[in-house]
Amino acid sequence: MENIPILYLLFTLVSCILATIAVWSRKNLKVRTLAVLALAAMVLLNYGALVNLLGRPQPINNLGSASLDKDAIVLAVSMAEGESIYLWLRLPDEHQPRYYRMNWNHEDAVTLKRAMDRSTRESSALMMNYDYETSLEIGKEPLFYTMPHERLPLKPPLEVFEYRNPTNST
Repeated sequence: MENIPILYLLFTLVSCILATIAVWSRKNLKVRTLAVLALAAMVLLNYGALVNLLGRPQPINNLGSASLDKDAIVLAVSMAEGESIYLWLRLPDEHQPRYYRMNWNHEDAVTLKRAMDRSTRESSALMMNYDYETSLEIGKEPLFYTMPHERLPLKPPLEVFEYRNPTNST
């Protein structure tokens, strides 16, 4: 599991103290005042914990099962060799991008680097197939790949190219 920020642990501790005080106190004014102060501290710690978590990448395992049916567009990549691969992804059916972190894997890093180079060379989108499993299937797309070019339009039927002389009535 990821490292839990200290502020979140403090938030949990203060809320447990507040719950204990609320259960055991009946009439003592000092204890109730302490409960109100603990509640105020809990609200401030929660705000600090949420602000601290806004810019941190989520583990890639938190992608969710709803996003597995389609592939995500990779908007940006940062690699810390031996540590992590940081990805800025636009998930299917969402407009706002999200920030994720993958554990370092040399094979995934090489695949990502090759796909990035191909994407730059072909001016196409870089995609991530989260539902990827290493297998012997040849047609299966890798974890990172470039979006294939759109198919050219089909040729019109041959009758369109048949020449008809306008002066000839037959």
